Amino acid sequence: MNSDPNFQGSQLKPGTAAYDQANDIYATSTYGQERNMNPGEILQPTSIEDIQGVVRYANKFGKPIAIRTGGHQYSGASSTGPNGIQLDLELTFRDKNKDLVLIRDTANDKVYIKASVSWALSEVYEFLLANGVFMPTGQCATVHLGGHVQTGGYGMLARSFGLLGDYIRELHIVDHTGELVTVTKEKQSDLFFGLLGGSPGNIGVLTHFTVEVQDDKKYQGSKGLWMAFHYHQDTLKELLDILVEKGEDPNFPRSYDFTVNVVSRETNLLDLFPGSEDELKETLPDNIHDGKKNFANVFKFKYAVIVVYAQWVNLGTDKFSPDLFNRIKGVTHDLFKFGKETDKDTPMSYITSMWLFRSRREFPYPYIKRTNTTNSTTLSKTGWSKWFSGRINEIISNKGNGLWVSSQLQVYGGKGSMFANNANNGTAYGWRDATISGTWDVFHQDNYEGAKKWQDENDAGAAIYFSKNDRRVLWGSYGDWDMKKVWPHYYDSETYEKLRQIRKKADPNGVFTANPFCVEAAEKSVCSSL
Repeated sequence: MNSDPNFQGSQLKPGTAAYDQANDIYATSTYGQERNMNPGEILQPTSIEDIQGVVRYANKFGKPIAIRTGGHQYSGASSTGPNGIQLDLELTFRDKNKDLVLIRDTANDKVYIKASVSWALSEVYEFLLANGVFMPTGQCATVHLGGHVQTGGYGMLARSFGLLGDYIRELHIVDHTGELVTVTKEKQSDLFFGLLGGSPGNIGVLTHFTVEVQDDKKYQGSKGLWMAFHYHQDTLKELLDILVEKGEDPNFPRSYDFTVNVVSRETNLLDLFPGSEDELKETLPDNIHDGKKNFANVFKFKYAVIVVYAQWVNLGTDKFSPDLFNRIKGVTHDLFKFGKETDKDTPMSYITSMWLFRSRREFPYPYIKRTNTTNSTTLSKTGWSKWFSGRINEIISNKGNGLWVSSQLQVYGGKGSMFANNANNGTAYGWRDATISGTWDVFHQDNYEGAKKWQDENDAGAAIYFSKNDRRVLWGSYGDWDMKKVWPHYYDSETYEKLRQIRKKADPNGVFTANPFCVEAAEKSVCSSL
């Protein structure tokens, strides 16, 4: 890019401290060397004009572009090799007067946000709370909107409202020729489909989008529950039994969402707790103080914990029943349990903010990831809860094994679930018939073989107990990153073929093909290894 005098942003070259800092992304610890995640240069544009210039330069000199907006792509697909360019948009669009704007359409009683891709979810939550609105979105504070929108925006409102991507009304992209294009479902249905679920960064450079959000005033009286339990296998199994029961119940009301999460010892408990450090210390039970009348170290908590998030949204279709919340609070436990429950006057924008996980990553070690969904309604018969709780216990029960687990299981099922009912809405997000979805990631320190063995055994057992088909989602990608080999795990054949045709038109020269984790263009393959 040194040949382009009009580029106003930062140009970071290998061998410099600034490059090394920018290139230290979430996936580096696991895939940095294996996948040669060392771009020829990292460019940090300051404007759309800068982006347009980069795309035109890349076309001219045959430099593939990887796009990163600042979050974590677990497989490293936001990076590229020495022949490519990483376009880093984390700091590009951060003007609060034009890059994060609330729009109230009073005539149609709707509210929208026009946002850029550069905001972290922690910043978005603050904005939503300040404006009395909410939207379905994820929980990881450092995830940025660009990749999050394109991979769906999975989160705690999946049953009650669906995905963040279901509410996108307009997208603004720089296309493969360097032109600025406005994309809507009505006018550019193929591009809309490809951008929302068709492998992020491979259709164009997304810069801004407009999303419809929900007004707190329409959902007054909603409820939220956050509960933590000292980890015990029996406690986990009992909670998973509830999760399975609700996932198999076709009449489970749309208004309820909940997840069961497990994290090994040494996690930062404050990052999980929906409140201040002082509030957390006041909430902790007396029996886990350290004997010196000091509180347990909440920043490197010595206990493995199970954390449950649950909510009921007042949709005006059913009355709140305390049954689910009471069952969660009453689950068998041994050493401790504590929680936080909202009152009837708590706005949904606050309730949703309670689910935010504030840390960049769960543990500071390399990882082997798994994220899968199932459409099974027979997990209670296969004995999945008992099997899976046993698998988690194998890691947590041995404190000296150099392994740490982080797992999240969420219910999606039921006839009223908007996760399923929003399918076929012009987006490419897959497996919308899921009843339960989950992650089970293992982090390892000097014990890669132990981590691999554990996940290999999980894979074999999951086919028996969880899902006959290996169904993955893009936001939690893992394993072989050659999409030509693994696409059936992410897409059905009809969706994948449609995406191939879209890619053929949207990326004819391979300018947005910076690594193999991409939908392969129809007729002529442009996916290449690094």
